[in-house]
Amino acid sequence: MSATMTMPGLRNGERGGRATLVAEAVQLLSREGIHGMSIGKLAERTGYSKGGIMAHFSSKEELVLSLVEESVSMARAFFRERLKDGTSPRERLSRTLRTYGQYWRSGLFEGGCLFLNLSVDAIDPAEEIALALRKAARTFISDFANVVRIGQATGEVRRAADPDDIGEKLMSLCVGAGWTYRMTGDEGIFERMQPAVDQIVRSVVRASSYVGAA
Repeated sequence: MSATMTMPGLRNGERGGRATLVAEAVQLLSREGIHGMSIGKLAERTGYSKGGIMAHFSSKEELVLSLVEESVSMARAFFRERLKDGTSPRERLSRTLRTYGQYWRSGLFEGGCLFLNLSVDAIDPAEEIALALRKAARTFISDFANVVRIGQATGEVRRAADPDDIGEKLMSLCVGAGWTYRMTGDEGIFERMQPAVDQIVRSVVRASSYVGAA
């Protein structure tokens, strides 16, 4: 698209580009949730006309589904960046919960953890948004499980360990701490739950490789 062209439905001075629209919509969704978010609110936030927004998305559901997918990419990138300096799979596994606490407080999503916020609204397990959130959860669990598999390949993690089981346990601890933080505002919950993570890590790594939490 050339600089002289405008997107369908845009008013004078509106910012163009789907990427800009999605970035702003993600933040609005994280604050307002599925039911609180509206095309009108997004138009006010972005300077788009409603017609300009609907030129990119045929429905609010399509918009939310696109935002969930984008948010998964954002969250995964956040974790990769903060765990990339981990010297071993053991260290990366041990740092999972602390990194999740950083994610909550980082402002990556204005409303906190977008996925937990949306799960409150997505009551019907058969609807597309609920299915998208379940897919997102499986993606994060798989990421944790892959760290276990890397450790098994290097000999640091016991071959008998079940990567998916470890991934689910770590995910459960992160989500539990996240809900508690959301309800109480107590940032210390992530540190106080760290021993539970360390116990999981100790149960799967070879004794010679574990020297304590990173």
